[in-house]
Amino acid sequence: MAVLTVFPRWVVWSVIDVLHGYRWNVSGYPFFEMGNVNLVPFRTFAPDIHSLYILAGNILMFVPFGFFAALLWRGWSWRRALWAGFAITLFVEGCQLFVGRTFDVDDLMLNTLGVLCGCWLRLLFRKLFPRVAARFQVIPLKEEHL
Repeated sequence: MAVLTVFPRWVVWSVIDVLHGYRWNVSGYPFFEMGNVNLVPFRTFAPDIHSLYILAGNILMFVPFGFFAALLWRGWSWRRALWAGFAITLFVEGCQLFVGRTFDVDDLMLNTLGVLCGCWLRLLFRKLFPRVAARFQVIPLKEEHL
């Protein structure tokens, strides 16, 4: 996920170039470069298959954050998932500003929605399969075991 979100796009191309026997960063792209900012919601969406792919990818990429966080931390709620997802996504989008990528409010909303979907998926999993879910519930250590 880091390669898709935090590294400049040319890093992937440079890895491919290295695998083909060329020098690293053959095009001379800088690693740190200021990116763009899009603060207008839904500006990047169009009624085509590519936009649907981007929309689904932005949501699905962050579903595991909500699912596993709800699995690991006792007292995890959808509100905590919302704030954690927002904070993680804000950090990722902020990093993208310095590597020539775009800080996009649409990504911020969709990634946060993905974390919420992961949290809700965990709640659904717990309702449908309570015995299996209980095996993965984190149990706090008692003082005598410390």
